Amino acid sequence: MAQNPIRARMCGFGEKDRRPLDPPPVVRLRVRDDDGEFVHNEDVEVWKFVVSATLWAPFSDNDRSIVINPNTLPGPVPMYQSSTSVISLSEPVKVRNLVGTTVSNAYLLKDDKDAINIFFIFHDLSVRTEGKFRIKFQFAVIPSENNPRAFVESVTWSDVFEVYSAKTFPGMTDSTELSKAFAAQGIKITIRKNNRGRPYQGRLDDNQDDDDDNDNDGDDDDNDTLPLALSSGIP
Repeated sequence: MAQNPIRARMCGFGEKDRRPLDPPPVVRLRVRDDDGEFVHNEDVEVWKFVVSATLWAPFSDNDRSIVINPNTLPGPVPMYQSSTSVISLSEPVKVRNLVGTTVSNAYLLKDDKDAINIFFIFHDLSVRTEGKFRIKFQFAVIPSENNPRAFVESVTWSDVFEVYSAKTFPGMTDSTELSKAFAAQGIKITIRKNNRGRPYQGRLDDNQDDDDDNDNDGDDDDNDTLPLALSSGIP
């Protein structure tokens, strides 16, 4: 992971009040050739790579990507029913707990140290329910004529992060240097200053949060990356 999420405010089961993970998760890809040497990132055909995200429990293999909408649960049945009472037999509706753009294409971008790398950026992810989670990222190659089926080539995990209710949410963290570097290159990421005020000016998302900022950078330099060997075919 090039950047791990730290926290978020739960977005609930409405569609209007979306609160993205903070900071946005970022996965970095490193590619090796047949001899095991790293390939120059500029020589990689990044258009064929995608990474998908799913939500999991923090310390177990428990998929938390789907949750039941509590608004669709049947109401309490009266103790004394008349002969005209109607009981709903409709099934509760299951919805995605991790909402937003859960698949990212590859971007060839400069990081905060001006080095060119291959990144997958998830700046539009929100979680409906509160609790502690981690995200499973799965790397795949887009199908082609030679490889008509896509298989998961590699997997990496985010650190555990916490999603808070509106009353307990401690506020957004300061924007990381990596996020600022991406925003300066045209990636749509909301950028906050180190203190409260207007957002960083650039090609950014117009949606901003007025929550209190905390001095937490949340940026990792050389953590886990998704390895890919060019010599390995799709299994």
